[in-house]
Amino acid sequence: MLMGIDVCHSGPNSIVGFCASINKDKSQYWSERIVQRKGQEIVGAQLKDCIKRALGCFEAKNNGVLPEHFIIYRDGVGDAMRRQVLLNEVTQLREAIGDTYNKVKNKPFITVIIVNKRITQRFFVEDEQGRLMNPPSGALIDAHIVENEDLHSEYDFYVVPLQTTQGCVLPTHYFVAYNDSPIDKRVIQKFTFDLCHYYFNWAGPIKVPAPCMYAHKIAELFENLGKEARQLALSERICQSYHYL
Repeated sequence: MLMGIDVCHSGPNSIVGFCASINKDKSQYWSERIVQRKGQEIVGAQLKDCIKRALGCFEAKNNGVLPEHFIIYRDGVGDAMRRQVLLNEVTQLREAIGDTYNKVKNKPFITVIIVNKRITQRFFVEDEQGRLMNPPSGALIDAHIVENEDLHSEYDFYVVPLQTTQGCVLPTHYFVAYNDSPIDKRVIQKFTFDLCHYYFNWAGPIKVPAPCMYAHKIAELFENLGKEARQLALSERICQSYHYL
């Protein structure tokens, strides 16, 4: 199960956008929003219930099968708040797993990836004449300038998701804050880049993986609505649709 979480702070409240894939092809998502106090970045206790509802929908659509691996893309978190994400938000995921999974079942793997678009790093390559050029789409930087490059459970990397013909291309930084799965980091890196091509509202790659953009769109939609609309209960049919697009 892929999860995307983002928070918007521009309105009178902070709005959390949450989405989770509910089918094998990662083409259908469960989506919800959480309203919390202005300026609160870490998601409050309501996240656990959102996850449990998404798991219930996943189980219903997959003949009683529950996810074996959770990959969470968390957008909008600075370096200083990574620990809080693990202590608060991932703890709620573990509690939801404890409430949902049968004791006989193996507990699923968890991978948490912090996504940061607002960075100052820029990368260039040399052409045959020695001129500096933008790196091509899909360029991966995961050595020398990264925080951790040799660890399996905590490492980071940069990906250039777009091809740019004017100006400097803007890379995206990914920090794998937690990973208890046996999946090799090369697989995580390629999968992350592939998800940049899986956003159904644009014909081409985007700067972040699709779950991040879906979560952002959810938060942005409810941020711009009135107080009554922000508090309005969403039906199960709405939660299973791309209503925010």
